[in-house]
Amino acid sequence: MVQADCMLESATRQGHTSPPSELFPAWHRAQRAVDRLARDSALPPAALRTTGCLPPALAERITAWFTGMTTASNYGIRQSYQALERETARLFAIVCGAPSLGGLGVRVRYVRGESDPYGDAAELCAELRGYRSMALRTIACDEPHPLLGSEEGGAVDQLRVVHDVFGHAALGVGFDLQSEFATWLQCRTLFSPVARPAAFSELVGAVTAFITTGEKPGLRADLPPAELAAACDIHSIPPTGGNLS
Repeated sequence: MVQADCMLESATRQGHTSPPSELFPAWHRAQRAVDRLARDSALPPAALRTTGCLPPALAERITAWFTGMTTASNYGIRQSYQALERETARLFAIVCGAPSLGGLGVRVRYVRGESDPYGDAAELCAELRGYRSMALRTIACDEPHPLLGSEEGGAVDQLRVVHDVFGHAALGVGFDLQSEFATWLQCRTLFSPVARPAAFSELVGAVTAFITTGEKPGLRADLPPAELAAACDIHSIPPTGGNLS
């Protein structure tokens, strides 16, 4: 409790950050699955929907790291990415598995082309919530990831599906910077401590760099420096007065 109070005070001193700007009805069945699968405690969904957790200065640090030189050892990178690929496969199986067996029964359509299959996040979330289906532009259209399987339906595609279902649709948030960070704070609890650094690179590093620069960065495999990961964990604590119901 003392540690949590200190982290809360530290986050509060950082000042106000705007909350997610795109909100839709949450997919409660997916959220219940997240609650069941989480390896440790997460912020309540209501807090993630109403609290801005990524200050601009921290977003700039994330972008500078992701677009810079590799900082982690080859061994550490491979170990984390191997864990991420294994754990993503398990989560993807739950997303697509039969409801009678504890899955969500999501049907994924892989598409190819230059443009995204959805005009906005609202369309994606509505289809998942209403029809348990979604379209995904497969990574097979682009240059392969240096470590994760990049074939249609491979590890990269699976991770993006898991992120969309357990993050965006479960929370009912969009593609703006604070929404994306909220999905990370939720999805991070689904991965082991070994896999989380690689998941951070894919779900925070790449996404934050894209949003802040307006240019899609090249795929890379790296792990965040310990001080950067710690700063993001501290900022996952909402400021005093946030809606925690």
